[in-house]
Amino acid sequence: MFYQIKDRLCPISMKEYDPSILTLGIISLKELTECYASFGFSQTTVMECQDTTRKLHGIMGIYDDYHFCIITAIDTKYFIHLEDRIGIYIKENLFLVVIIKDQDNSIHMDLFDSLDKLNLSKISLERLIYGFLERLLINNYEMLEEIENTISVYEENIDDNRLPKDFYHEIAGVRKRLLLLDNYYEQLIFIGEELKDNSIGLFDEGHLRYFKLFTDRVNRLSENVRKLDDYSIHVRDAYHARMDYNLNNIMKLFTVITTIFLPLTLIVGWYGMNFSNMPELRWKFGYPFVILLSIVVVIINILYFKRKKFL
Repeated sequence: MFYQIKDRLCPISMKEYDPSILTLGIISLKELTECYASFGFSQTTVMECQDTTRKLHGIMGIYDDYHFCIITAIDTKYFIHLEDRIGIYIKENLFLVVIIKDQDNSIHMDLFDSLDKLNLSKISLERLIYGFLERLLINNYEMLEEIENTISVYEENIDDNRLPKDFYHEIAGVRKRLLLLDNYYEQLIFIGEELKDNSIGLFDEGHLRYFKLFTDRVNRLSENVRKLDDYSIHVRDAYHARMDYNLNNIMKLFTVITTIFLPLTLIVGWYGMNFSNMPELRWKFGYPFVILLSIVVVIINILYFKRKKFL
């Protein structure tokens, strides 16, 4: 479907397309194969759209009179899965969106939601593009805040010595999400910078600020992702340190117990020899003496370890 943008959206057919009027197009991949030649688009770009290989970083191409890019978008709610794939053609007075993959019809909704916020009587091509690209970042700050809170909970549990059994699996999932977001923002930064450079002179110089705003916003999000990744590494290292600390405490306890019982073992071995000339064997207080000696040895060891702060 094509829309001429005047004071409102006016649906038109392909035959009614006028290059002098700002036009928005939302078409399927099949429709692209039927009309790309009419717009002067290269068949290579169509083949790129038809490529089913998942490309996380997207594609950006600059031709004589138009820009072409493919964006691999993510679902902000279930963003561990790559849901949407969008082809975009930008020509003078034309913004064409090709739906390559859209499982929940979110691309249509995002595009028209962005138009609802615009004054169509004063809209420019640059503002139209910015409005659509900005929708790709909706709820992203809230999403990063949720990830930060998740990592913070892990850190608090570690500080309280409440170590989750599946910590490695959970923190690996968080870092995988952050890696996915980092790659996602990287492709958007690349696209924003290419549009801002205006290498083929397609855009009004006074409106390039829209692409700078978009690129700066994505850069801030990307920086936040990297900070969260560093934070997750810090929490993982804290988990290792806590595990090592707990293990050291256990080994120290076993060492203390072994040290306490070592002299008792010596006493047992000494008096277990039963030599006939051992005076304690015939002494009526021999048995209580050995018990008392053992107790004294244990008390002395415990007092020693407490003084050395081993206990």
